[in-house]
Amino acid sequence: MSIKKKLVAVAVASALILGGVGAAQTAQAAPISGGSITLTPSSGNVSDQYFVTGMTVSAGAPVGYRAASSTWIFQNGVNMGGFSSLRKPATDSTTYGSYGLDGSPASLDRSISPGNPYLTNKQLTGLNFSGTPSILQTGNFELRYYYHALSTSLDLVNEPYATIALNYDSVSGAWGPVGQPAIATTVSLSASASGSAVNLGAIVKLADSSTATAAAGNVVFVDGATTVATVAVVSGAASASLTGVSTGSHNYTAQFVPTNTTFSGSTSAASTVQVGGIQQTTTTSVTVPGGIGSLSLTGVSSSVALGTAALNTTSNTLDASGTLNAIVKDTRQTDAASWSLTGQVGDFTAAGSKTISGKYLGWTPSVLNGSIGSAGSAVLPYSTSGNGLKDISPLSNGAPSYAGDLTTVSAVLLLKAPAKTAAGAYTATLTLTLI
Repeated sequence: MSIKKKLVAVAVASALILGGVGAAQTAQAAPISGGSITLTPSSGNVSDQYFVTGMTVSAGAPVGYRAASSTWIFQNGVNMGGFSSLRKPATDSTTYGSYGLDGSPASLDRSISPGNPYLTNKQLTGLNFSGTPSILQTGNFELRYYYHALSTSLDLVNEPYATIALNYDSVSGAWGPVGQPAIATTVSLSASASGSAVNLGAIVKLADSSTATAAAGNVVFVDGATTVATVAVVSGAASASLTGVSTGSHNYTAQFVPTNTTFSGSTSAASTVQVGGIQQTTTTSVTVPGGIGSLSLTGVSSSVALGTAALNTTSNTLDASGTLNAIVKDTRQTDAASWSLTGQVGDFTAAGSKTISGKYLGWTPSVLNGSIGSAGSAVLPYSTSGNGLKDISPLSNGAPSYAGDLTTVSAVLLLKAPAKTAAGAYTATLTLTLI
């Protein structure tokens, strides 16, 4: 559908049956305080049947401006014409646009008489039903919801209004919020030939390689510089079957062309197929051995000093703490088993056969941002139950990554020994195990 048809369908009427206002009038009024507009949907394309199906205004009409309301489109400060009216909810029995004019937020939609969506036949300047192109240009434009003191005289220079800024692309016909970046996409293409037939398939994907199931638009299949098919995207996929393709080599690409500003466009890598001729097939095989790559543990200090214990009068314990660090590097194949890093401590001992049970030591693990692994759960030092790090406890875990990604993990060690513990210089062995 042409851009003209879109704007005929959606931008032809003010919100009320009101007296005329020059469409070329430049408005200088200031937006009302707290008056913002929310559109449903928040983005779209000129090929859509309706510009929007609903609109809410966060603030009602100010005192003195509750006689009427109207809706207009402006670009570069110039009034481009009245916006098509939006029918009020079925619960609103008022005749025209007075819903919300008592000071409550306004709410308009198409739930009444959807087959007759217009309240007036006011048209955008330069736009008519015979096919005149849209007067909107590529760039930002503004939708204003005005409140008027008189229903017979609209003052777009001085009367208050709510506003929303939008952006329009006259090439794609897409419109959407200003300043909202489009979601990046990629396109994967598969192409195969059988005789003179070619099957093409494309999948629109997000940056994480998942399928962009919500992407709206078309996939344009191109052979060299020639478009051979344009197919609507459904749940992120599009396909085309070509027949009677000429014999020879064909170089196909797939281009995703969005119909709104939510997603960005993208183009696939080229895929070459040979059509026609005498063909034979052969089976090509290869064996990929297992056990490639390695799993390593580095960065572990030979000792971790917890310092001098201090009396905690709240818990009646001798508290000390320190930090343990470790680095896991995994270059194994992706089908290798997930790895696990655990720790276990023995009892602390000092000269004279003095001991502190390992159950009084706990830790709180964490991993550095960007690490591929996850941190284990915190283990509390013994208080009235539990065995602290005297039991084998997870420090970190992760899946294999042949890219050699690192997991940098650390743990804050916390010792809470009984206050009655004899003085001495205690040591214990903390064993980390990576499997």
